[in-house]
Amino acid sequence: MTEYLFSNNAKGQIETAIGTGDTLITLQSGEGTEFPTPAAGQAFRALIYNSSESEWVTCTGRSGDQLTVTRAASPRSFAAGAYVELRLDGEAMANMRQYGTERTVASDPDGSLAAQYSGEEVYQSITGVWWKHCTGTTWKAMNI
Repeated sequence: MTEYLFSNNAKGQIETAIGTGDTLITLQSGEGTEFPTPAAGQAFRALIYNSSESEWVTCTGRSGDQLTVTRAASPRSFAAGAYVELRLDGEAMANMRQYGTERTVASDPDGSLAAQYSGEEVYQSITGVWWKHCTGTTWKAMNI
């Protein structure tokens, strides 16, 4: 399961034009720092757009001002100056399931507890920490 990353007001402009087969986007100097740096299993969703076209992409890596992206099924070409914005979309929201009930555990679940469903969240009653399931028996503390 992908862990989606977010940051406030992350926006940049493409430094050099991209074609339909390009998976590396170079932003104008210094703009990459506005965006998260995904690690393995992490990503963020972004919208590339100009005055007449747009395309959703999934960014799986960032190095400086360069974003590594997975393109849409029908990728478009964009000229230099097109905008790239980190945005919340349906794909990221679908990953944030709301089941209405939580499971309470007494001890740290990381490394020892199997999830009941992908992305499950559990509440550790002794410490007051919420945990989110990542994969297998790996959990990530959400409010420390």
